[in-house]
Amino acid sequence: MRLLVLQHSLLDHPGVMRRYMEEDGIEWDPIDTYTGCTIPPLDGYDALFVMGGPQQTDQESAYPWLKVEKDYIHRAILAGKKPVLGICLGSQLIADVMGGRVGPMAMPEIGILDVETTPAAMGDALLDGLAVPAKTLQWHLHAVRELPPGAVHLMRSPACENQAFRIGDRVWGLQFHMELDSAMVLGTEQFPEYVMALEAQRGVGALHRLAEETERHSAALDRSARLIYDNFVALV
Repeated sequence: MRLLVLQHSLLDHPGVMRRYMEEDGIEWDPIDTYTGCTIPPLDGYDALFVMGGPQQTDQESAYPWLKVEKDYIHRAILAGKKPVLGICLGSQLIADVMGGRVGPMAMPEIGILDVETTPAAMGDALLDGLAVPAKTLQWHLHAVRELPPGAVHLMRSPACENQAFRIGDRVWGLQFHMELDSAMVLGTEQFPEYVMALEAQRGVGALHRLAEETERHSAALDRSARLIYDNFVALV
């Protein structure tokens, strides 16, 4: 099995899933789209991951490569041949190219927070077996405000209605970060706007406190991440 991974910064890689893929003997190719590099055809891969990032979906003028990536994701979904999983920015890009609406939140959603499933999530292949409510790590300033036409609403939180959705039977978007660990949280120091949003809510030093909180909940977060990853690989 070989997976294609679209990455939007040095920090936004598959995180804990790198360990899972190594354990499972799965090959994966990281493509740093933020450098403007060419994205290879999906024909040579079994599935597509679209990771998070500090950009927003409407920043094509600042990041011209975003339009190229959006076109690629749109074509991959319309082809309907390979499973696609988007995380945080990745989920927003999927929603955007498929006719949904993404926009800023009144208050950013940041922290270790519970996420609930909707009735439509019953029997969903990606979320099957997930503990409810699920502990998740949230860190986003924008969100999917309206789902694409025909998308199935799967998860919600008090601050963000569209935490997870499915398009057809092989495309998923997850707003929460299933891939982050405490070390990756600390790495967010590279993005001042995210740290500012966190400290505006939780005060100075909030980044290190969030890293400690992530470490305390690491077992539950890892169980959820592994389950979602295993379900996705089984689909592939």
